[in-house]
Amino acid sequence: MRRVTKFFLILLVLSFLLTACNAASEEVFDLDFNIVPGDIDLGGVNIVYEIGLDPSIFDSPNCLGYEMDTQFGDMAVKRLKDVQNNLNCTVTVNYTNNYNSCRNFVAASYSGTFLCDVISGISDMWRGPAQVGMLIGLTEIEDYIDFRNEEKWGNRNILEVIYHEDDLYGIVPLLWPEVSVSYSGITVVNENLISSIGATDPRDYLENGEWTWDKFEEVLETYYRAEGNEVKHYSLTCSSHSFGAMYLMSNGFRMSYENEKGELAPGLLTNAASAAMKEARDVFYGPLAHTIDSEGNAVDSLIGGTTVLGCVGSDSIIGLNGKIAKEMENFGLLSWPTGPDVEPGYAAGFHSNINRCIVFSRASNYPESTAAVISAIYEPFEEYQTIDDIIALMSKNYFFDDRDSHVYYDMYFNSVFAYFFTSAGPLYNSLGEWMLSNKTPTEYLEGIKGQLEERMIDSVGPSQNGIKAVWGK
Repeated sequence: MRRVTKFFLILLVLSFLLTACNAASEEVFDLDFNIVPGDIDLGGVNIVYEIGLDPSIFDSPNCLGYEMDTQFGDMAVKRLKDVQNNLNCTVTVNYTNNYNSCRNFVAASYSGTFLCDVISGISDMWRGPAQVGMLIGLTEIEDYIDFRNEEKWGNRNILEVIYHEDDLYGIVPLLWPEVSVSYSGITVVNENLISSIGATDPRDYLENGEWTWDKFEEVLETYYRAEGNEVKHYSLTCSSHSFGAMYLMSNGFRMSYENEKGELAPGLLTNAASAAMKEARDVFYGPLAHTIDSEGNAVDSLIGGTTVLGCVGSDSIIGLNGKIAKEMENFGLLSWPTGPDVEPGYAAGFHSNINRCIVFSRASNYPESTAAVISAIYEPFEEYQTIDDIIALMSKNYFFDDRDSHVYYDMYFNSVFAYFFTSAGPLYNSLGEWMLSNKTPTEYLEGIKGQLEERMIDSVGPSQNGIKAVWGK
């Protein structure tokens, strides 16, 4: 997960200047609010769209994040042309390194230099610009982009990272396959290894409601193979952080909850979280510890056949840098086995970022036109109008089983925003760092209780306030 930390400290120093500037300037509207968006003629305006991509792929031939000369690459090229023709506009798309995109945007915004009308990139980069008024709140332009359509633009839990105090500041094109999904914690199964050892496919356990913590211990023992001192393959490759985090998620964890006083309280201090933490440590350090590789690269180990199960991020499976779908002959997808405090089959990943979060620049001279253009660009493709259409597509083109597609999206739709590391105290890191501490879960939590409670106020609270301001609850 990428971070922008020191740079935003500068923003705090500048924020009072920016606030004063924003208060003094008049709101700019470039379209008549009585116009129906589908009937808009933008009069030849040029909209500049900056797209930040992973450094390894940002300069690869692509269109709107899709690899060229592929089904969706071709569809994206056509969509871009159609939007320009139908709305009478031009769209200049610039692709850039994600690590630099926000830095360049903030520098340009502060200096008064125009960079773009709209920009997409890693979502945690945009919290600082949202706080200091560099971004347009979606409620200001909702006549031209229906951000309340959560099936198109993302559920509240997915977008929690980009809600702030009184508005929502970013969206994700949920019905665009490949570019819309980003979360951690999904388990990939090397199906060839399962067959070679004559073991039960763990997807069968999930389908039958048997995929529990107890069953997980059984398969860890069953899948491991060694000859003498040589490990043929591990049962699981997973970092200690992801291991601990996924045990929490599998028992219904949320970063915060409202206590009896109506105040936000840390989810780590609940009984369900304590049970998950204890179970994770018992498995990770217990008699089955030798079956788990916590140091290896899960993607490489899965492809190389040195692990049966691997816990990975969704972007390692499909997309421009999705090696799993491109290089594995046969794989399956699993959610983490469920704990005692949730229903069988419960599935949830976790994220501190959305990789393709779209935000609108306050510096744009055409905010409504820009909103109309982005809304039109990211309309669902004709053959894939609903999430069911996309799940069917995934089963046909990317995965080997319908169950894989459902797991992939079930975990995403229920994904938990885990926040991220700050110098004032960790939230994201706290999901797994207790795995490596020499303390019991209770001792660990007692040591960071004060920090967690502070983070409820300065990190979680603003996001929750934003959700309530937009949705009224």
